[in-house]
Amino acid sequence: MRTFIRKITLFTSILLLVLILMNHWMDQELNPHYPLQYDELFHPKVNADVIILGASPATHGINPKYLETDHLKVFNFALNGASPAFNLRWYQRIFRSHYRKPSYVIYGVHWVMFDGQFLKRRFEQDSKYFPFDVFVKEMRDLRTLKGLLLNRFAFIRERKQLMSRVVQLFKRQHEEVFLKSGYYQGYIPFETKRDLSEEVVNARIEESQLRAFEELLDEFERDGVKVIFVEVPGYLYGFDSSTLSENIKLLKKIAEERKIPFLDYETKRTTAINTNPALFSDSAHLNGKGSEAFSQLLKKDLDGLLN
Repeated sequence: MRTFIRKITLFTSILLLVLILMNHWMDQELNPHYPLQYDELFHPKVNADVIILGASPATHGINPKYLETDHLKVFNFALNGASPAFNLRWYQRIFRSHYRKPSYVIYGVHWVMFDGQFLKRRFEQDSKYFPFDVFVKEMRDLRTLKGLLLNRFAFIRERKQLMSRVVQLFKRQHEEVFLKSGYYQGYIPFETKRDLSEEVVNARIEESQLRAFEELLDEFERDGVKVIFVEVPGYLYGFDSSTLSENIKLLKKIAEERKIPFLDYETKRTTAINTNPALFSDSAHLNGKGSEAFSQLLKKDLDGLLN
């Protein structure tokens, strides 16, 4: 009996050690900007007057370095895959209670932003970045408790990435697509080279996402935060879409009704950036050179809007 117990104890100890090591290995951050963005949120250093929200086109397309001035500090909180529903909950549940009220929000709108098939990030999936007290507080929401708990542990959260991580171990050189060396206050360059040939994309307008966006804009208005819409340029020849024009019109309508400035570099304000493939990582995302060129252009167009 004692021998059996010793074997069980040894087996359990080895299994536990393997799980701890696997969790540590799989917890290596593939997206170096996420912990830095959340660190600013929970432990502010910049204390920005202007924050940037949206999804990945804004994350990799708008560099605060070119927008800040002596009296305006800027931080990019846009997160890859963040939908209006995500940003609403993020703003209500953690941003408002942990960060100073900004004077302005530059919202990186996009013509696919109301389609949940394109923007799939969920609030509870970011639980690994929450301080323990915030994590415990969020556990009260039973609707998302399971996701909140599972995403706290890397070997569960990253299970779908296991094979790709194993493959990377045997590669001589890992392709770094998010260049930490270029990180600046939430912004990070996205450097890869994907096919820029025309792709059919017909993004839907989901009522739940539209309602969440309107509610988020209501929150900004109640808090006295001024909003500016910015549609980051995409590669002009990269999309064939029957819904692009309709979706842009909806964003324009929302902006007009709420008297929100709308700088649309996808259709109305197209420049040489939109047609230069050397400035894009893929059809929807600027690369480092592209974001530099665009951020400098945006700086000029924001003159008079940011006081």
